[in-house]
Amino acid sequence: MHTALGPWPTRAIMALFGLAAGGIGWHYLLFPTANLTGSARVAIALILVCIDQGRMAWVDLDHVHQLSLADRRVVKFYSITLITIVIELVGFYLVWQNLALGMVIFLISQLFFNTTAQSQLYPQSPEPIRPFPFQARWPVLLANGIALGLITLWQANQMRQLTSTLWLAMVVIYLGVKYLVVNNPGAPSVDVGPVVEVAPSVATSTDQGKNSL
Repeated sequence: MHTALGPWPTRAIMALFGLAAGGIGWHYLLFPTANLTGSARVAIALILVCIDQGRMAWVDLDHVHQLSLADRRVVKFYSITLITIVIELVGFYLVWQNLALGMVIFLISQLFFNTTAQSQLYPQSPEPIRPFPFQARWPVLLANGIALGLITLWQANQMRQLTSTLWLAMVVIYLGVKYLVVNNPGAPSVDVGPVVEVAPSVATSTDQGKNSL
């Protein structure tokens, strides 16, 4: 692996996330084929998360493109990011047919990223590759666990109105904090992942990568 993906392949990946988000809206909001309690709220949350993850994929891949793959830490981060993106897309497209299963696969991608990524990339910084210790990741992993618990309860038909509302609220709060409160271009990125993302890179700035629900 000597060359990272350039701008055009990265844009194609973003387009795949956009298409996935559009398909979720088509199947669950515009022309719903299943009448599951709370499915519209879950779908809206997933659309928001899908768009955010597409942006985060672009950020992470762009950061890798700006750095050298000669550094093993960058190579490892790049490999983890690509695997995460593939699993995410599988989950989002599977949502078209099975809402709960697709969500579970997406959340697994977030757990994978946040347990394996041990570095954060800041190409424009004097220290472009920084360690990402577990202590900084546990809040995101906790959020991932909560999100997984909510969708499990929803799929088991337990308190679907409540669990779907909580899921949507977590995503909205996460994105609100990420883009409205922590919107400081001079700070490192905090991708705390949806909620519940909270899933790919948990940093402290909106431009750092995949931490999500």
